[in-house]
Amino acid sequence: MTNASIEVDFSDDIETDHPRCVHGPTLLFRSSTERFFACSACRDRQECDIYIPYEKRSSKASKRIIKQHAIEYKRFKEHIQTIQKNRAKFSKQSHVRYCSTCSLVFLEVNQSEHADHDYSESLTRRQYRQPCRYLLQPLEKKRTNAQFFFSQTFIDYFISKLLSQGSWDSIICIGCPTIFENLNRPEHKNKFRTYLLDYDHRLCSFYSSKRMLIYNMFNGHIFSKSKFFYEQFLSNTKNCLIVIDPPFGGFHRALACSIDKLVSSRNITHNLILFNPYFLEKWISDAFQSLKMLDYKVEYTSNSSLHLCRGKKGSPVRMFTDICPSKCPPLDDVNYKYCFECNRYTLLTNQHCFQCQSCTSKDGLPYKHCLLCQRCVKSERVHCMKCNVCHLKDQCMTETTKRACQMSDKEENRKKFKK
Repeated sequence: MTNASIEVDFSDDIETDHPRCVHGPTLLFRSSTERFFACSACRDRQECDIYIPYEKRSSKASKRIIKQHAIEYKRFKEHIQTIQKNRAKFSKQSHVRYCSTCSLVFLEVNQSEHADHDYSESLTRRQYRQPCRYLLQPLEKKRTNAQFFFSQTFIDYFISKLLSQGSWDSIICIGCPTIFENLNRPEHKNKFRTYLLDYDHRLCSFYSSKRMLIYNMFNGHIFSKSKFFYEQFLSNTKNCLIVIDPPFGGFHRALACSIDKLVSSRNITHNLILFNPYFLEKWISDAFQSLKMLDYKVEYTSNSSLHLCRGKKGSPVRMFTDICPSKCPPLDDVNYKYCFECNRYTLLTNQHCFQCQSCTSKDGLPYKHCLLCQRCVKSERVHCMKCNVCHLKDQCMTETTKRACQMSDKEENRKKFKK
């Protein structure tokens, strides 16, 4: 959802004025031709098909659609409450198993109900404390809830090196369950107050509402009881770090609005770390003007069939943060160097350009400065005098446009001939 022709309209109150789907309140979108309500979380209408034209929101057809999705929303919320009640009951039992088919925890005496399902043996305390590492598989729907778990190497770096640079009393993990569960390991547990906000309802089987809430980061909606979070956790928070790992295609302005709503009404000093691919830097900078991209390749586990994070250049995911770059230690001492001109760590292959006054590489490969374009470009690109930009061989924009026009003319003539 990074299409520049579609924007999110924040003129109405999301919680009270917007229709709801299973993902909570919809967002009001504005294009060049219309305004309409649609799902805040899904880019694919096959997954969530709610679509209400703003001008027709009071029509009978629209009211029927709104009522149908309101029922689905209520059903999902009741499902979450049921899981949380069972979790409180099962946490005191010793012979508990997890069913991957149902995404539920169950007692061993109820094993016959899951006979044909994929379920675990009796859970150990370690499995119960770290479900993402030992039990849960990443969700894999690319256009709705594609999920990647951070590698253990990166998590260890993040907790032992990066978090040690700050003076935060609390850490809010939004869509980062692997970081959250590692922060609650015995060796780290007393260092920070932690809380998890995530839309993955499977996690309700392992964490109470005093530790996590079902949360949609794009509309700021909380699905479960939030009294403890607001009255106990946030009220006692003075300086927190918010760590966010959003889906790659989400609307960043909607995300920024949710974060602002979370902390703006309270006197909380906060820093932000957001994980996203480097090629979304433009949209991230537009929504979060204080965030700067660090030149660190963030690695994820390889137990997902999705390949968004494993290209020939390595992971495209970077950290965007308002923490001073010079205070962020490198991922390792082998692949990174300190640039004294930029006053930050960068990849070894990222050379400083004195014309641009920056280490300009985005993807980890060498860049070179083009005097005609007056900026750095990828090293394999050459400047074209026809279109006056740097591009790969045989990709001249002028020639490409000319060929496209010729193809269009041929197609038009072919249609006329058929008629």
